[in-house]
Amino acid sequence: MRFWNYKSYQLYDIYSQLIDSDFSIEKKKLVFKSLFVGEHFSWKIIGISKLCFEEYKKNNFKKVTKFKRVNKKFVRHQFTTFSQRAEKLCTKKVLANDFWEIMNESEKTHLITIGERDSKEYFFIDIPLEGGYFLNQNSGFEYSLKEEYFLKILNENKIDWKKQSLISKDIK
Repeated sequence: MRFWNYKSYQLYDIYSQLIDSDFSIEKKKLVFKSLFVGEHFSWKIIGISKLCFEEYKKNNFKKVTKFKRVNKKFVRHQFTTFSQRAEKLCTKKVLANDFWEIMNESEKTHLITIGERDSKEYFFIDIPLEGGYFLNQNSGFEYSLKEEYFLKILNENKIDWKKQSLISKDIK
């Protein structure tokens, strides 16, 4: 699923002007980060951990309505940190295709429990991008009937869990 601003020329133009500006590198990183707040294509959840899935299952896959409770249980694990991405993109201007390749690759996340964040690895299953599940919002991620039904359908099938390390990757 693609959204109106995915690979937007306007976002790249703002990035380009920012990098060409006289702002300090720290100011550039701060402005750069703010460009992507709430964008549906950023912080893409491409997998859900087994423990996270089991937590949703305990609640019959219903949305947890008390935001503070859900906020304490689930986090999005990024494979590359924002600092790594900002360092790569803010110290030297890159071409539009390279910019979007770096953004697309480094914005991938898994939905995990807060307890898994402290472990070295976890089990997960992929979430198809084309479904538009768990979209990024200004604060947190979207969880509606669409996500509830998706998890229920997953639960009806045999799940082949994969193993993932929590070690951050470097950006190429």
